[in-house]
Amino acid sequence: MIRLRVWANVRPMGWFGHAASDYFFEYDPQWIEQPGGFVLAPQFPLRTERFTGAVVRTFFENLLPEGEALDGIVSAIHLRGASSFEVLGRLGAELPGVLSLLPENDRPSSQQEYRSLSFAALSARLADRGNVPLLVSNTHATMSLAGAQDKVGLRFDKKAKRLSDSVGHSPTTHILKPDTRQPRYQPSAMNEYACMTLARALKLPVPDVWLLRVPEASYVVQRYDRESIAGNIVGLHQIDGCQLLGQGPGWKYERMGGLVSIPKLVSALRALRVRGSDLLQLQRWVMFNYLIGNADAHAKNVSVLIDERGFQLAPFYDLLCVSAYGDTGLALFIGDEDSFDSVGAHSWEALSKDCGFSALQLLVEFRRMAVALLPAWNKVHERVSKKRGVTAQELQLLGKMTQVFKKHCANAISMTER
Repeated sequence: MIRLRVWANVRPMGWFGHAASDYFFEYDPQWIEQPGGFVLAPQFPLRTERFTGAVVRTFFENLLPEGEALDGIVSAIHLRGASSFEVLGRLGAELPGVLSLLPENDRPSSQQEYRSLSFAALSARLADRGNVPLLVSNTHATMSLAGAQDKVGLRFDKKAKRLSDSVGHSPTTHILKPDTRQPRYQPSAMNEYACMTLARALKLPVPDVWLLRVPEASYVVQRYDRESIAGNIVGLHQIDGCQLLGQGPGWKYERMGGLVSIPKLVSALRALRVRGSDLLQLQRWVMFNYLIGNADAHAKNVSVLIDERGFQLAPFYDLLCVSAYGDTGLALFIGDEDSFDSVGAHSWEALSKDCGFSALQLLVEFRRMAVALLPAWNKVHERVSKKRGVTAQELQLLGKMTQVFKKHCANAISMTER
């Protein structure tokens, strides 16, 4: 048997291990007995029990990068062919949310240390990310961030616009994502920055965002799973939609087998007794993704924050106009429809029925958002298009985004006429 200690900030939460060809998780008895404990996920109630099987494996695999991003990282750290357990053992010092995975005799340091990262040094890393992925480009620390994009955790001084690398187990406060290396989806940093700014204008709960030029465009988002207490950064526990539903990251798209869907997410959130306002915001997230043409709004883009008081929907993230690059399929279906062009009023009515929502109230809010989006976008567009360093390619992208927004808003207004 081999196992790693699971830490929640500086408190031991339990163990994640591998025995007899199976993964297991078990809580530390003190985590259960002492005040302030909370569940790792709904599938793991707070009790003295060894949890085993696929539910354990899928939970922890969701903490890792995906696809080509993971392949590049394991190659860079010379772990090609390694198991998920081995990769987590190498990258687990800082994980999404509150967690860290460390060898049994190791423990997180209460001392937090950071080293200044100049724009020039970051630019050099960006130039070399074909050889060294950003996530492992900081040689002073190890971390894992879920998802398929190349990104890295940093500390960001938003007033001085200064970046710092974390050292050792020191937690990061922001995530930086440059333009994707995939030509089809370039530029991406401006897209996400503009869409997140638009979401904020429409009162969706989203973290603060910035667009830096180092000189390469780099999108920076504040981590909602971090907070500052007495000058120290601490993590907040979170799980994503795949972890909530007990599914692995390979099932995050509904078309991959229907193991995830908006109704299933709603049902799981209701089982957690989240606030009614959280369910209303989830409805607005679905509407907003339709209106901006976000074809990649999958189950891992919904997250839940967990503490001893219960559960609440996390702020939204990864909002992009993917249709500006030509994608028209839906990651999570609206009713039975799997593409933007086939969605009509009947789709929203079916979704409302499947989720137990009021169709009338949903359609009223959908129309309200569709009417409000273009005026809000005009202000965002004017502001971001005048930013220092904006490129011709980015201006062209903003124009394509405008066309998508106009089309989808017009369709929404048409389908909600009574």
